[in-house]
Amino acid sequence: MHWIDWTVLFAFLAYTIWDGTRSGKDAHNINDYLLASRSMPWWAAGLSVMATQASAITFIGTTGLAYVEDMRFVQVYLAIPFAMILICIFLVPFFHKVQAFTAYETLEERFGLKTRLTTAGLFLISRGLALGAVIAAPSYVLALLLGLPLTITILIIGVIATLYTMLGGVAGVISTDVKQMAVMMFGLIFCFGIIMFNLPDEVGFGDALYLAGSLDKLTALDLNFDLSEKYNVWSGVFAALFLMLSYFGTDQTQVQRYLTTPSVAQARKSLMLSAYAKVPMQFFILLLGVMLYVFFIFNDAPISFRAADPVAQTEQQAILEKQIAQDYTSLTSERQQTAIEAVKTRSRSAQQAFVQTDKAFNTARQQELDLQAEITNTDINDTNYILPYFILKYIPIGFVGLIIAGIFAAAMSSIDSELNALTTVSIVDWYKRLDGDKHDEAHYLSSSRKVTFLWGVIATVSALALGETKSIIELINQIGSYFYGSILGVFVLLLWVKKANGTGALTGLLSGMLAVFTFDRFFYSETLSDYSFFLPWQQIPDGYSKAIEFLWLNPLGAFVVVIVGYIVSTSWPRK
Repeated sequence: MHWIDWTVLFAFLAYTIWDGTRSGKDAHNINDYLLASRSMPWWAAGLSVMATQASAITFIGTTGLAYVEDMRFVQVYLAIPFAMILICIFLVPFFHKVQAFTAYETLEERFGLKTRLTTAGLFLISRGLALGAVIAAPSYVLALLLGLPLTITILIIGVIATLYTMLGGVAGVISTDVKQMAVMMFGLIFCFGIIMFNLPDEVGFGDALYLAGSLDKLTALDLNFDLSEKYNVWSGVFAALFLMLSYFGTDQTQVQRYLTTPSVAQARKSLMLSAYAKVPMQFFILLLGVMLYVFFIFNDAPISFRAADPVAQTEQQAILEKQIAQDYTSLTSERQQTAIEAVKTRSRSAQQAFVQTDKAFNTARQQELDLQAEITNTDINDTNYILPYFILKYIPIGFVGLIIAGIFAAAMSSIDSELNALTTVSIVDWYKRLDGDKHDEAHYLSSSRKVTFLWGVIATVSALALGETKSIIELINQIGSYFYGSILGVFVLLLWVKKANGTGALTGLLSGMLAVFTFDRFFYSETLSDYSFFLPWQQIPDGYSKAIEFLWLNPLGAFVVVIVGYIVSTSWPRK
């Protein structure tokens, strides 16, 4: 990377530390530190909500997902507007009325301390697990971009985010999130412009869409109802509705953003900003991945986007690798020619020739990835390396540093929010509550900063221990789906089931978690027409796939909690 890009990157990181820490001097108690004295404007809280979710996972993983598959992932976000409306109607007034610090403290008066601690504990576990992946995933890519050891990039992200979150509190988090969101969106739009500028003269935007559509890359809606299919309209509108209701309505990382606003009206505005903007933004990011695919039809691309391919270990592997490379080179040229012909003539025959050549091209590419997996004896995937390769090779000097700063910004905008939320739940729901509120505000403020530092260390260390994943965007949603539905079910009992009591809520919560982990282990073999249950430590045989995909675990958990909670509550009513 050029020294100009390094200068831009260092300037951005220095500004982030200064901007995030300067708010800390105004924090005199935990209300200032954890909720910014409920004084944040709605637009800042709203942008922070979006920045928290639109992380480096979105920046890198979603574009890569659209590149290797299509745009159906946008269906996950179709439920956001409906979820935001429901949250604005029911949960926002409830949280502001009780002046809560956390979503989970509202459970104690009705369901007792055990339910509050258990629900808060599930949040700490789920977010604690996800936070390591949030740091590790972009760090692998940034290590490639910067030419630095992986350990260094993890430490840069973890240390900087921990530093300004610890010193600046939630006011510092929201302040940096606003700027980070702006830098990230600039980077995405700039990349899109570079792609369009570097397409051949005879291939315009409409032609690029035609080629992508010929390959079904523009497929965004799937109307087939199939529980084993990850993304379709049904999972996006119905199953993902439960995920979004729980994420934005009961997950402290999001709830804390709109609890910092001074009124119900301001909180609602902050959420509706995401309701209006999130689906178009996600559609644009997926479209960027699709356009990146078209871009590499006409521009040089490696057979694997990873930094370095493993060396063949046997003579047979070396021969196969040479043959794959030859096929890839010839198919690259042939695919360009058939693409130009398809654009010029728009004939059915030319389109089919292009589609067939593209299929053969991707077969050769997959053969190389399979060979790499055989050599290394690990699961090899280059999805998360596609956008970084484009940035390094095709973005002009100076802008490379700014776009990499955008990736850092996207990573830290999620990490800081999660660190702040983990601290809030640890202090308010656990330490302060079990301590009996015996100390003064200065003690709890100091404790909050220490706990933030501790969570930052835990997250950074866990990131160092994690390996790479196929798709980092899917990983985070999968981790969340194990917990979100069941936690949402407890809040449904709280707000709408008058007969529900603490015994029912706690039993329902544990039952929901058990149901989710049980159904997640069911697999189906289409060739054998067989449903089988496998324990987590058992190896899944070839030919088996998930019988129920992760989005459907959210309504499953919620329904089990409500049903079991109601039955237990009516069977053992409170005395």
